Amino acid sequence: MVILSPIIRLDYRDSFKVLDIIPIPIVTVRLQDLLSERTFTVNKTYRDIVSKGGLHSYLDFEGKILISLIMKDKMIANLDVKTYAKAINSLKPDFFTTLDGETYEGEYCNSWEELNRINSQNQTLLKLCPTSKPIGLVKGCSKKQIESHANFLNSLGIYDLIFHVGDFLRNGDLTMIRKARSYCCTIRKKAQRLFLYGMGAQEKLIEFSFADVFITYNHFVTAINGMQFKKTKKTKYQGKYQPNIMINNFSEMHNNLNRIKYQTRLC
Repeated sequence: MVILSPIIRLDYRDSFKVLDIIPIPIVTVRLQDLLSERTFTVNKTYRDIVSKGGLHSYLDFEGKILISLIMKDKMIANLDVKTYAKAINSLKPDFFTTLDGETYEGEYCNSWEELNRINSQNQTLLKLCPTSKPIGLVKGCSKKQIESHANFLNSLGIYDLIFHVGDFLRNGDLTMIRKARSYCCTIRKKAQRLFLYGMGAQEKLIEFSFADVFITYNHFVTAINGMQFKKTKKTKYQGKYQPNIMINNFSEMHNNLNRIKYQTRLC
């Protein structure tokens, strides 16, 4: 059965409340929430976590913690591999994603350049972070690039792989959804465990149920946008945003996964 991993906003304490409602084997946090968007230096939340002894102590969480290095392009352009390594070693997650890059659909040549940069820097990152386990973020703008990058990550001994499906699914475009599924199926063949980042589309659960972990922030975004889940459907709610709506959304998403556990599809 697919595991649901919530993204916890480290700079927003109300988001921690999902940890109390159901057993969660692994949570995901984002490095970009701990950095200034103006100076790209660490913020107060980062310093508080380090002073507490790391993420487990800060969240009071005994399960596994994955720190995502998926972030905005501007941050990618202004951070170096030593900064990532220092953050990982100071925050002490169980897992970290390998590095992100700009590999957009239609930008084939630029994507190859980015893949070369990522591959070189990832080799350095792995050497600098011996105490946390990498999960390989597969990048590329074509099936050939996706397969090539997955193969490279395997060559580094990384067989837990992650793919960012959120941008493909966000607007509900059928062509992009089919492309995302095709890429995921390619990666599935190379992965011991497949993590799908940004997988919050409740009507697409069965289509992507060959994965092992869905990483989602949709419980929070949906609530902020004035909506709540009832099974797989979104409905408007009255009044301003309240944390209990976010919590109920996550609970319903978890229940939706339980409902489809006998309907899993293969690639």
